[in-house]
Amino acid sequence: MTNSTRESDPVQATTIGTRGSDLALWQAHHVQALLGGTAAGVQLRIIKTSGDRFLDIPLQNQLDKGFFTKELEAELLGGTIDLAVHSLKDLPTEHPPGLVLAAVPPRADTGDVLFVQRHAHDPQQPMGLRAGAKVGTASLRRMALLKAYAPQVQAEFLRGNVPTRLGKAKSGALDAVILARAGVSRLGLDWGDLLAFDLDPTVWLPAAGQGALGLQCRAEDSDLRQRLEAVADPAAALAVRCERDVLRRMEGGCHSPFGALGLVNGDQVTLRAGAQAADGRWVAVRVTGAADDVAAVAEAQLRAALAHPGALDTEAAWLQPARPWC
Repeated sequence: MTNSTRESDPVQATTIGTRGSDLALWQAHHVQALLGGTAAGVQLRIIKTSGDRFLDIPLQNQLDKGFFTKELEAELLGGTIDLAVHSLKDLPTEHPPGLVLAAVPPRADTGDVLFVQRHAHDPQQPMGLRAGAKVGTASLRRMALLKAYAPQVQAEFLRGNVPTRLGKAKSGALDAVILARAGVSRLGLDWGDLLAFDLDPTVWLPAAGQGALGLQCRAEDSDLRQRLEAVADPAAALAVRCERDVLRRMEGGCHSPFGALGLVNGDQVTLRAGAQAADGRWVAVRVTGAADDVAAVAEAQLRAALAHPGALDTEAAWLQPARPWC
């Protein structure tokens, strides 16, 4: 599928590789439309990844190995697809030789949402969750944040696609679940009678790259890389670059609870980064500076904070009813 084999085609075909989940297909169709759709020769190919096949194991130690991405990358390198659309939070910070992160389109909401059964809601308890409530997640980051901010609840292992996880709370199998707002919003899911609360991403730090799509292609495919520049958002790309840089420096990923959020203001980036200490504390720092320097400074400050015990303010008013959904 190189450019040279398609020079005689009236429309140069581009094959997008994607996972087959509802959310992955939404993301792939979204990028397909950005690139002109089928009229522009853009087609989809569904590829099953390890993350789709092995639904009964925790994500611990998996995302850094490309649990949701390595099969797509293999297809790229083999030439059977031209472009892979990833949830950027799932993409390892190191690319296989020959592949590049070519573009980041405009980013969706970065935060998480807490969906709660009404009987499990207790406004007098941390995060409004009654003592002993079972909260579903497969994210070690969310488990660590729950331990810090709502120690009275019980985190429950929960895998599956977004509708399946939300359905566990709707059915009453769990008292609550925590999901990325971007995924629920993109799919337009109905959460029925559940209460929905936005978790402020500046405090409840998201995964690095959460809410962003990563468009990955072969480094040598200069024509496609030029086309992708038209759908890229430079501010979003800069923010996630800083988030992923501090993640790489901290050697975070799914095996080490970690969160990061970058906010761009002109040539300055405010980068928040947090991680769980060995004693179970959640520690976070905030650094503002030039994009090329901010990740290194955040790493140094976070490592220092992790090494020195300190108080955690759990009284901050950072949980609020979910904003209107589009």
